[in-house]
Formats: sequence, C-alpha cells, structure tokens
Amino acid sequence: MSELVSVVVCAYNNWPDLGLAIQSALCQSHRSLDVIVVDNSSTDATAAEVSKSFGNHIRYLRQPNRLDSGAYNVGLRQARGEFVQFLDGDDVLAPDKIERQLHIFRSDPSADIVFGDVRLFHDVAGQPDWTDIDIGPQVSIDLFLDNEGYCVGSLLGVLFRRSTLDRLGEWDEAMYRADADYFLRAAAAGCQFRYSAGVPVAFKRVRSGQMGLDAGMLEGSEALWAKALTYFPKPFQDRIRINLARAKFLRACREPGLTRSQAIALCREARKTSGTAIRWPAYLAARLMLILPGRTGLASSARFRALRRALLRLAGYRSG
Repeated sequence: MSELVSVVVCAYNNWPDLGLAIQSALCQSHRSLDVIVVDNSSTDATAAEVSKSFGNHIRYLRQPNRLDSGAYNVGLRQARGEFVQFLDGDDVLAPDKIERQLHIFRSDPSADIVFGDVRLFHDVAGQPDWTDIDIGPQVSIDLFLDNEGYCVGSLLGVLFRRSTLDRLGEWDEAMYRADADYFLRAAAAGCQFRYSAGVPVAFKRVRSGQMGLDAGMLEGSEALWAKALTYFPKPFQDRIRINLARAKFLRACREPGLTRSQAIALCREARKTSGTAIRWPAYLAARLMLILPGRTGLASSARFRALRRALLRLAGYRSG
C-alpha cells in the first residue's frame, strides 16, 4: 500500500481562509501527500497568494467556475494518490485526520469509504447558529434514504479509496446537491462504509452565502430524488418516491419565487408521485393555502410559520 493521499482543494474567493485550509492539508501527521488546489476563477487574491505562499508544495489549477463538483472532477483527474480527500477552501482538517482514517483502511481491506464527525464553526460576530450532529457508526441504505443522503455527515469528514471513486464515476456537475447524490450512488452500489470514532476529524465553516443555506436546496432536493429513481434497485423505489413527493410538496409550500400555477402544479405532482407521502388532508390544505391571496406571504412570512409547520407535518416533515 503506497498510502499517497491526494487532497483536492476547491477554491472560490476564499482568501485568506483558503490559506488555513491548505495549511491544514500540508501539515497532516501523515506526510505522503499530493495537494491540488483547483481555483474556480477566483476574483480575489487567491491566484497571487497561493503561488507566493505555497509555491511548489502544492499544484495549482485554475478553471472557469464549475462549482464544487466541477473542481472535484478536475482535481480527481490530476490526483496521483491511492486515497483521496476533498476539501473546500474555507474548511479545515484536523492534524491527524488522514492518518487516523488510513489506519482503518489498513485494518479493513474491504473498506471503500471512511467517515468521521465534523464540527461546525464561524468567525463572524453574532449569535452562533448551528447544530452539531454526531453521526455514529451505523450505516445502511435505509439511513441514507431517511437523511437526505447524509448518513455519513459532511463530505469533509470522508476519505475515499481511489479505486472506489473510479468505480462510482465522476461527480454530477448538473446536480446542485452533488455531494448527497454521490453518497446515495455509493450506497446504491454497495460501497462499504467505516466509521472513524473519537475526536472530530475536521471543522466546517458556517457563513452567509453558502450553497447549503440558500433557496436552491429546495429544487436541488427534488432533482436529487428524481435522479435516485434511475439507479436505486427496485426494492427501494417506493421509499425514493416518498422522498421525491415530499421534496415537490416542500417546494410548492415554501418556494416564494414560484407562481401560483407552478406551485399548484407541483403540489399535484407531489400527490401523484406518492399518495402514501402526500395524503388527502395535506394535499387539500396545501391547495387551499395556494389559492388564497398573498400566497407568497404564506410561503415565506414568519407570521405564517406555524401554519406551514402544521401543513408540512401532515406530509411527514418535522418542521416547516
């Protein structure tokens, strides 16, 4: 086992935070490293500062902005390692992250993917707003389907065997939620996941403007489950239709940019996709809400939060 590890860093206007991310890769206790920084055409000081600060300690590639998944694909094609770590330019790896997870690969040759707990942090003034989740060692397709594809937590906490990535294929650059799509594909393909227990293996920055916090997640979730229907085995199809129906229903009730006719059509599609998920009381209540004047206010206003929550609970959601 050569144990060369490639760290693919996705950068987009992250300087100076990017410097800390790169340092966290270069300063790993495991020293056999291949660090590749893929810059999605940053307009800040990234290009000049990366070269000045890190020189030939890393490989720097610049490309048109293809978001995280496009950067991962380009970096993966250049990666030389037997194992691969993906790292966004504002996040940080624990100093022994890779060493600890390689130990699991050494002890279990059947392991395809090793994952561990990630802690969240932010560096701006104000009240912190996050919930850390200890994911634990249990992994199954059922858990992936129940947790929006995130049974193993954040991509940041994962180390991949390169041969597993080659088997699964490239990241889907058309998918807004490409990381959840990749985890679901891995679960459907029967990949073997192993848990790295103990202290957190990485630290993820929380800040405004991140993809995971914006409205695109609503449409992205619908696309995620629509695609999952095309590759999951038949025994899981009904479960996926339930998730797809709920994603459509959530968009209809919560996406303020939709016209009334678009929202009603989505609501109808949700019911048609899975009557098990969207039962008649929820469907009829949503239709009533959507035809009332001020539908946009109902979809987004804090005044109607309780109404939305009650409606979405009827469709199986715990909050709205």
